[in-house]
Amino acid sequence: MSLHIALLLVLAAIIFLFLLQCILYFKLKIDAAYVIGFCLYFDMFGYFYKQVFPGNALFLLLAIPFVPAVIAWFSREREAHVLLKDQGVWLWGIWFFYGLASLVWTVPGSAGLNKLVILAVHAVIPGLYAYIIYKKYRRFSWTVLALFGLAFALVHLLFGEYSEMYPGRLSLPNSNPIFNARMSLITITVCIWGRRIPWPIRIVTIAAAGVSAFATQSRGPIAAFVIANGLAVAYILYGKYKRGELRYLRRYITGTLFVLCIGGLVAAHYADELQTLVSTSRFTIFFDRSQLVGDANYIGRLDLQSKAMDQWSAHPFMGAGIGSVTPPLARDFPHNVVLEIASELGIIGFGLWFLAYVFSLVSARHSLALAVLLLQTLGTALLSGDMGFNFEYLLFALLACALAPGKDKEVSQDHAQNYVHTHRS
Repeated sequence: MSLHIALLLVLAAIIFLFLLQCILYFKLKIDAAYVIGFCLYFDMFGYFYKQVFPGNALFLLLAIPFVPAVIAWFSREREAHVLLKDQGVWLWGIWFFYGLASLVWTVPGSAGLNKLVILAVHAVIPGLYAYIIYKKYRRFSWTVLALFGLAFALVHLLFGEYSEMYPGRLSLPNSNPIFNARMSLITITVCIWGRRIPWPIRIVTIAAAGVSAFATQSRGPIAAFVIANGLAVAYILYGKYKRGELRYLRRYITGTLFVLCIGGLVAAHYADELQTLVSTSRFTIFFDRSQLVGDANYIGRLDLQSKAMDQWSAHPFMGAGIGSVTPPLARDFPHNVVLEIASELGIIGFGLWFLAYVFSLVSARHSLALAVLLLQTLGTALLSGDMGFNFEYLLFALLACALAPGKDKEVSQDHAQNYVHTHRS
């Protein structure tokens, strides 16, 4: 170990001990959004870590939020212990352990264990950390999450590169552009629907994240983003229609038409440049069906999905075992998380997964931002994702279980009963 690395480790230990002392002495209330932001945008922190230290940075995902989570868990009031009674957490846990059990009958040499480890490190454990911290301090700020996203978008734009493996697609070094696109589009959704985010932060973050997302030329995440947010807008309009509030929207029609006219004039003025830009990008398939049908990437995924369907037909109930359709070196996963889960875990595994996801979606009904994020991240996994590295929906699912308002009342009632019982004794 070189001297400068040793000194950096000593400095990191000093900072860690100082923060620990501040948490304990000043009784700091930690916002759970810091945990979600750190784990969601970890590619940014991992990039800077690799500039200084050798080796893998994934252990930071588990190490950094560990201490505040432990402090919250062992606090005197024990609010965080509601985790043990949460039905959503139990449903996800049952599905996860069923996947672990399927290693018994999976094919030799499968990548199933790797997928479960990736899910645990990126989503399950950070999600439980955030759950525990939120239940202790009752703080979650969408502004904090938006600022993490803004930082990620700027880092992606400033330090990203166009590699030979992904020509014309901006990505962080040693990263995949589709990962970077997913993060930036999540940031835009947070800024659109998140509560109490100052407008200057919303506008700047949406602009930076939008440029970042389109620079990756990733089609699946953009399609999922449009569909999920379109459903949210339709839901809002339907609610206003049922309440008879659509007549109040007329005041916005003039402004919307004015903006559309200005946009149309600008697009007409730069029609040739826009046509060249679109025709030379990967987004052509959205406008030309022949391009989609002839796209090698699209054809290859259809073939992989048909193989997954055959695997599901051969093992319909319990599945062929986790990792059975995703060899560790070929990377030929079906690019559809539902087909992947169904073929590897069968109807039983898919049923458990579907039940847990629907429960989390219902838990998110009081937060439109969370509901849209759950739909968007699942849509990305359906269009171009896999069961391991598409972890965002699981992270947001656990967050939805934590933010569900009904559980806080139960905990408060339990505390009141315990208080009365203690003083009567």
